[in-house]
Amino acid sequence: MKFEIFAGLSGGFGGAQSLGIFDFNDEEEALQVARNAAIEEYESYEGCHGILSREECEEDLIASFGIEYATEDDVDMAYLEEIESWIEYYVEEVE
Repeated sequence: MKFEIFAGLSGGFGGAQSLGIFDFNDEEEALQVARNAAIEEYESYEGCHGILSREECEEDLIASFGIEYATEDDVDMAYLEEIESWIEYYVEEVE
């Protein structure tokens, strides 16, 4: 099956942009590739333009809750939430 992949960052970054048309076994596989591409885009901007790195998410957790340290699970969850709040991705099947 052929799908056009769209991925990118929301806000002033322009949202999801076409990355091309590719062959996949199913829509789920295509969506995973689109999601991974969006995450890579996020990672390329970490630490700039308001895009938080994992370390910045940890610092934010510590400051927000007035604690001495944050658990790895809490940092991972906060980081994933931050990524999900910025990324946009979708696929369209191509005939």
